[in-house]
Amino acid sequence: MQAYIKKMVTERDDLKGKISKCKKALENPPYGSDQEGMNLLETQVGFMEQYLDVLERRISHEEGKK
Repeated sequence: MQAYIKKMVTERDDLKGKISKCKKALENPPYGSDQEGMNLLETQVGFMEQYLDVLERRISHEEGKK
């Protein structure tokens, strides 16, 4: 596997972990969280998931070029 693809895979795996942690925080808000902060976190998760989708498509594209 090419080095740049490995970097994208590492980034993807890291991002999946971050998304998971954010979703857990949405399910069980940390002490002191307010509604606006939770709304912003929910928006952030949406963007992170979109970024993850594009990243996975890039990985598939690059792996398919072989």
